[in-house]
Amino acid sequence: MKRNYCYRILVLAMVYCGFTSCSTRKNTAEKKNPIAYKLVLEDNFDGKAYNTKLWSAYPSQNARSPWNRFVVDDKTLTEVKNGNLLVRARWNNEEERPETGAIQTRDKFSFKYGKIEVRAKFNKAGQGGWPAIWLMPQNPIYPEWPKGGEIDIMERLNNDNFVNQVIHQSDGDFKPISTGKTPLISPTEYNTYSVIKLPNKIEFYVNNVLVMTHEPKGDFAENWPFETDYYIILNHACADKGKAGVKFWPGFVTSTEGFPYEMAVDYIKVWNVVE
Repeated sequence: MKRNYCYRILVLAMVYCGFTSCSTRKNTAEKKNPIAYKLVLEDNFDGKAYNTKLWSAYPSQNARSPWNRFVVDDKTLTEVKNGNLLVRARWNNEEERPETGAIQTRDKFSFKYGKIEVRAKFNKAGQGGWPAIWLMPQNPIYPEWPKGGEIDIMERLNNDNFVNQVIHQSDGDFKPISTGKTPLISPTEYNTYSVIKLPNKIEFYVNNVLVMTHEPKGDFAENWPFETDYYIILNHACADKGKAGVKFWPGFVTSTEGFPYEMAVDYIKVWNVVE
């Protein structure tokens, strides 16, 4: 999710195909990995607010990194309603910039090996929108980003009908090392986004379709940062109109008529590997 363009972005799965052409590739995570799992986290976002024993608001920012530059600690941007967490980006007309919601489980929940599955849909979207579901290291093996590693379970740009699944780490070279085909989605309907994190292997799924596998091969073996525990971030980043002088992956906002943008998260489940 972090996007500072002087850094090295290593893996991006954003090539896509239709449901028909992808159907022959369908493999459920359970069939491919006959591993014993134990459910350790299930958040269905019932009630009137998110669980503060599990989640914390990401602090208000005017940060250097594009994803959190416009984060505001405001519960109306991370509202729980009708069994969904509604993560939003709204437009501030007075300041001519977006205000974006973000919550995280840092220092409250993390896992090392297991499976995470998130069911979500996009109620409103538009140019400049950038919602994401992702993981960051609770106890990094290597300091600083991207050396410490980042696992992006889902990133969606603008009005795309596919999503991006991304790995960040450092190998001293700028090149993609794993590619995969992300199935088309119906953005306003629920889809599931999953990662299976195992020793020396990370698998990415959309609606139980295996998209890509990332392993410590070649240049990446020496600086492999993923054998540690990771926490969860849910956010709805958004670009501005260019006033901040920062580049945003989805490009700039061209119209504010469609705001607020909204991602609805139905549930999050995490299973640990049973050793």
